[in-house]
Amino acid sequence: MPKIRDGLDAVTAFAGAAAAGMSLFLPFTFGAESVDSPYRVTSLINSVPRAAALGLIVAVVVAVLARPITRPGLVWLAATCGALALAINYFIGRTMTSTDVLTTQNYIDSLCGGVLFGALGICALRLRWPAVGYLLGVVTVFVYGEVVAVFSSNTSATASKSVHTPAWLVIAAVVLLTLNTLRHRHGMMPGIPRLAADLPITPIVAATVLALTLLVATDWLDREFDDLNGNTWQITLAVVVTLAAAFAAATLLPGRDGAGVLIAVSLGAAADSLADATSLGWHLLLVLLVATAAILAGLRWSSPWAVLLGAAVICLFATVAERFPWAFAWTAGLLALTAVAGFAAGSLRVGYLPSAVLGLGALYLPSILWSIPTRLRHWPTGTTSVDESIPGWVALTITIGAAAGLAVLYRIRPADNESAPRR
Repeated sequence: MPKIRDGLDAVTAFAGAAAAGMSLFLPFTFGAESVDSPYRVTSLINSVPRAAALGLIVAVVVAVLARPITRPGLVWLAATCGALALAINYFIGRTMTSTDVLTTQNYIDSLCGGVLFGALGICALRLRWPAVGYLLGVVTVFVYGEVVAVFSSNTSATASKSVHTPAWLVIAAVVLLTLNTLRHRHGMMPGIPRLAADLPITPIVAATVLALTLLVATDWLDREFDDLNGNTWQITLAVVVTLAAAFAAATLLPGRDGAGVLIAVSLGAAADSLADATSLGWHLLLVLLVATAAILAGLRWSSPWAVLLGAAVICLFATVAERFPWAFAWTAGLLALTAVAGFAAGSLRVGYLPSAVLGLGALYLPSILWSIPTRLRHWPTGTTSVDESIPGWVALTITIGAAAGLAVLYRIRPADNESAPRR
């Protein structure tokens, strides 16, 4: 059972991970008066996947730099500084009336969120209950961002209703992280064994390859559908590029740490194949309960193959979801995604902690399914809509490809590293 101090660390990790995740995954907050045209809103929409890619790279860089530090207070301080900068940028954004700096502030938001995400990951993932809180924050934001419509259109009339980080969460993260920094300021952790000289750079390279490749593939496919040229071969090429980038990033990481990247890419595609709603409402309580149970189950019984099987089930469900009543289909997809994502987070096993930060942060990267427009998924892409079953089949193809990549990774990497402790 967790002690009081473990509970405080867990709550702090949850609030910090949730605030950081929202800054990576969701558009920057703004006042209604700061958006005066669809062009401004479109600019913000386009900056969201780019900001997510930037934030992930920053998070991995911070994690690599923070990992050798043996004074936890310094790492908590780095996370607190990231949260404080996030809060300052947030409240400046709420008071700004100029639209010229809106996109820039979205990038700053993700950069600060990346600092918070990376430093907090190194703090939290070393201990059981803080790790549970951190993973719960990651999974909750991931599910929230996938099943709730971020934008319902690219018109200024609805822009102010877009999903963004709530003010109370940003404030809570700053306060809790400050308290934890003071609590841990005199602590010391055991020395960490040195790794190979070229190892620390590989997660940064892997994050850059994965983030930029997925971003380019998503942007390219988006333009194809905007120009009414999107069809089977363009989607196929984007799938191949996605899988190649995921496998390349996985092999760049030490041992079998890359399994988390392959799982994140498949799970992100599966989640994007589901329909979305205008809000989460009381379902948030279900998400928290199911995610917590699934994370604890994953910590006890790690199984990447079970995660991929669950992702495949979600994809198959997405292909037939339109045949069911919308309320049932959305709720069933929400619960299934929460359970699989929670189990995936708990099942993550790495020998090098920055690899875990990359695997978890990869959930927030853009997916090529963002660029495939359908009637029920509200991300504003092309002017045409494809059949509702297409995203499910595309996501299933990515999941099968990720499973093949995982089999190859396990074959070429020794099994000794699969259960290596987090360092």
